[in-house]
Amino acid sequence: MLDYLKYFFNPRHLFSLRPPLMQNRAVLILLITFGVFIVAGIACNVLTKSNKNYLTAKGFKKLANLFLTTGSLGLVYLFFAWQGVALLSARFWLLILLIVAAVWLIFILKYLMIQVPKKRQEINKKREFEKYIP
Repeated sequence: MLDYLKYFFNPRHLFSLRPPLMQNRAVLILLITFGVFIVAGIACNVLTKSNKNYLTAKGFKKLANLFLTTGSLGLVYLFFAWQGVALLSARFWLLILLIVAAVWLIFILKYLMIQVPKKRQEINKKREFEKYIP
């Protein structure tokens, strides 16, 4: 397994425009991974609808968009890799997808961990101030 990962992420193999067909093991691993992303996106959508707090629901909606988009694009890539389309099955698309998803996740976590507490604090201050206004 470790040898296969070294082969899969070898720079010569990773940046080849005409990579060889994927082995069934790699297709299965990627299919499961992207399937889990789609299931996580659906779960985040359900949490969005069941959450009464607007700010947290907005964060779950952003996570749902991330997971559904990444999972869908991954399955599209997997289809092209399975069909052996020359440019669209290049392995660097996986690397690009991983980098974009990581940056997107950083922005979502920044929103959930920094901006949401600030907005809650502002809302609480506003409620405290309005409590004394007739």
